[in-house]
Amino acid sequence: MNEENMINGNTVLQPEYKPYEKTDGNIHKKKNISRQKKVKKKLKVLLNICVFFIIGLTLIYRYSVIYNMQTELNSVESNISDINRQNENLTVELVKYDNLEYIEKNAESKLNMVVPDKGNAVYTNLNKPIIKNQVNTDKIKTQKGILNKLKQLIWR
Repeated sequence: MNEENMINGNTVLQPEYKPYEKTDGNIHKKKNISRQKKVKKKLKVLLNICVFFIIGLTLIYRYSVIYNMQTELNSVESNISDINRQNENLTVELVKYDNLEYIEKNAESKLNMVVPDKGNAVYTNLNKPIIKNQVNTDKIKTQKGILNKLKQLIWR
C-alpha cells in the first residue's frame, strides 16, 4: 500500500478551509462585466429569435397571399372555359338556325305559312318617288290666319 495516499480517521469529511481574501473592487467589476456580457448574449439570442419569428411570419403571409391568388386564378380560368364552352354551343345553334331549309320547315309547320306562287307576287317600281309633293300651304295658312282673326273679332 502507498502510505502517502492513506487516510486515517474522519479527515475525509472535513473540508479544506480557504480564508476570505480581501480584494479590491476588481472582482466585483469583473463579475459585473461578465454579467453584462451574459445579458448581452441573452439579448442577442432573443433578438435573433424575434427576427427569425418575424421573417417566418412574413414568409407564411406571402405564401398565403400567393395561394389565394392562385386559387382565384384557377376559378377565373374555369369560368373562362365554361363561357367558351357556352359560346361554342351558341355558335352551333346559330349554324343550325342559319340553314334556309330549317327556317322554311319551321315556318310551314309551326307558323302555318304558305310558300308564295309567282302568280300571286306583286311587283312595285321602286324608282318612283313615294312622297307626294305638298300643295302650296302658304295660301292655306294665310286663309286660316285671316279666318282666325275674323273669328277672334266676332267672338270677343
